[in-house]
Amino acid sequence: MKSVTVVTVAAILIAMGPLALTLYQTASAQYVAGPQGGLSVEEQLKLAKEKVANAEQAGAYGSGTPFFGKNIGDAAIYTAAIVAIFGAVAAAFFVMSRGKKPVKA
Repeated sequence: MKSVTVVTVAAILIAMGPLALTLYQTASAQYVAGPQGGLSVEEQLKLAKEKVANAEQAGAYGSGTPFFGKNIGDAAIYTAAIVAIFGAVAAAFFVMSRGKKPVKA
């Protein structure tokens, strides 16, 4: 029985070797901008400023922009809708649990 376990562990380790190499290459690829090499600090700063400017456009959420930052009214509406939905589901479960009587065997 131990030989099956040893073979299984060995097969898993053999399969993980090439996977580890591909993950290493993928992780380092985000810092390289093509065959000529990486971006300079000035180019990275320029791209970051462009991303922030795009994210600050009206109605743009994500990329680190605050959800409650500009339109607190919209956030309150979303929050109220979520509370109403989950509250209704909780109330339905509560009513269903109170309505049924246990059957004695």
